Amino acid sequence: MKKFHTSALALAVLMCLGLFTAYRKPVPGTGFPSSEPSGNRSSSASSVSSSAPSASSSSFVDSSSASADSSSDSSGGSGADVSVPPESGSADPVHNTKLYILMYHDFVEGDGADCNNWTLPVSRFREDLQWLSDHGYTAVLPSQLAAGEPLPERAVMITFDDGYESNYTLALPVLREFNAGAVISLIVNHMDRQDPGWLTWDMCREMSQTGLVEFGSHTYESHAGDGIKRLKGEGREEYEARIFPDIAKSISMIQSEVGGEVLFFAYPHGTTDKWAAGFLKEHFSVSVTTRHGPADISDGLYDMPRHNISMVADVSEFLPA
Repeated sequence: MKKFHTSALALAVLMCLGLFTAYRKPVPGTGFPSSEPSGNRSSSASSVSSSAPSASSSSFVDSSSASADSSSDSSGGSGADVSVPPESGSADPVHNTKLYILMYHDFVEGDGADCNNWTLPVSRFREDLQWLSDHGYTAVLPSQLAAGEPLPERAVMITFDDGYESNYTLALPVLREFNAGAVISLIVNHMDRQDPGWLTWDMCREMSQTGLVEFGSHTYESHAGDGIKRLKGEGREEYEARIFPDIAKSISMIQSEVGGEVLFFAYPHGTTDKWAAGFLKEHFSVSVTTRHGPADISDGLYDMPRHNISMVADVSEFLPA
C-alpha cells in the first residue's frame, strides 16, 4: 500500500510539471512571451523602408529619394513585439503637388532703372536663382510633368515667354551656373523671319543641347492683338480656321528646327478660350496662363497659374522661405 501511495504521488508531481511547461511554451501566433529574458530576446519584426522615386529634375540642390522607416509596434500587456505586414494595396506615400511657376520675359544688363513689368536685370535673375538655391528649391521641366514624375518637396518651374535674344545671351549662363532648367515659349514667326532682338534657331538648338532648356509654343503669330481669343462676331468655324493652323505651324517649326516633342503652351496675354481647349489638350501636355498664384498639379497640368517676376516683386514675395 505504501508503494502505491508513493507511485501516485510521483505521477501527480510529473503531471504538474508537464502543465507548467505547457503554459510557459509560446504558442505560435499568440504573442505570448518566451522564457528567454526580455533583454536578450530578439524581435521577429523587421523595419520596412519605402522609397519614393526622385524626379530627374535639373536641381539647385541634390535631390534624393525620400525614405520612411516604420518600426515595430509594442503590444500592451505582455510586452511582446508584434510585426504586422503591410496590407496589399495600401496607400502610396503622399507626394508634393504644389508647383510654383515663375514667369520671366526679357533680360537686360545694368541696374534695371528703366525696366518695366516684363523686363528684368540679369543680376536680379541671378539673385532669384541664388535665393531658390539657398532655400532648397528644385527646378522641373514640362517633360517631367508630362511623364508623371513626382514633384520634389520644393518645386519650381522657370518659364520665359516670347523668345528674346537675352534668354540666350544673358539668362543661359545663369541657368548653367545653377544647373537650373527652364522652358521658353516661342512666338515662332520672330525666329522664322530672323527678327533682330529675338532668338535664332541656332541659339535654340544650342540651348536645347545643354539639357537645361525645353521649348514650347506661344503661337506662330497669333500673339499679336488678342492672342487666341475669339474676335467679336466670329463664328466657331472661322475661329478654328484662324487659330488652329497658327498653333500647329508653331509646333511643326519648333520640331523641325530644334527637335523633340513640343509639350508646353503659354497662352498669349494669359487669355484662354474654351473653343481652343480641346485642340490644346490634344497637342500639348502642359499649359499656363498669367493668372497669379501657385499651381496644384493634382488639379491637372492645363491652364496653370504663374507668378510674374518683376522689379517690384521678386521670388521671395511669392515663395515660402
